[in-house]
Amino acid sequence: MKIRSLFLSLLLASLTFPAAAQFTYKWTPVQIDSTWDDTKDLRATLTIEKYNSQVAPLQEIIGYSEDEYSSRRPESGLSNFAADVIKAIAERKTGDKVDIAMTNYGGIRTSLPKGAVRVYDIFSIFPFDNYLVTFDIKGSDLHRFLNQMIARRRVEAFSGVEIVITGREADKLNVAGAPIDDDRVYKFATINFLMDGGDGVVLSDVAFNRKDTGIWIRDAIVEYLKDQMARGETISLHPDGRIVYTDWEERRR
Repeated sequence: MKIRSLFLSLLLASLTFPAAAQFTYKWTPVQIDSTWDDTKDLRATLTIEKYNSQVAPLQEIIGYSEDEYSSRRPESGLSNFAADVIKAIAERKTGDKVDIAMTNYGGIRTSLPKGAVRVYDIFSIFPFDNYLVTFDIKGSDLHRFLNQMIARRRVEAFSGVEIVITGREADKLNVAGAPIDDDRVYKFATINFLMDGGDGVVLSDVAFNRKDTGIWIRDAIVEYLKDQMARGETISLHPDGRIVYTDWEERRR
């Protein structure tokens, strides 16, 4: 039955369509050159114009970097720079002298390029909505906090410190140019992500006089670099020995 139905279908098709269809065609060569440069797709043009005003500020050049700089432990030029900017901008915005500043390596997502540095480069490096926070902390609590971080073998990026570490203990632990005074109160600047417990950091229980500046870390860095460029300075970032592991190479093996 199936074979008979197939035969009838083929017979009907042979009666309906001619054995060989006739086609005619022609073509014209088109030169692909600069004559097409001014030809624009209207829909694409309207889409670009819609967002151009939002994207244009990201193209602004805010500095010139002498080299490409990346972030790595135990310290690097880029991570030191990020912590130093937090300290400097926090002091500028609050009017308080900051003794120590910290940010996390996880928040530094890519490298700073060599040559012209644009706003979008900073947004790429620091893409998270983290803002600057300052607070006070007793020396004894600061001492305990830093020692706990050292014991975990997870020291973040700092400004205002001199730390030498062997294994899981500190051989040297200076803040603001001197050994920590357990009876003194220190001014600490960081980002809200760490202040609120991100990356396992515990600070909120020992912090007091907290000030939320509302200044995004990326905006702070853009402001800092613009000021630097206005002074005619280029971006040159290098480790300075603020965090040293005496057994770093051994740890890496």
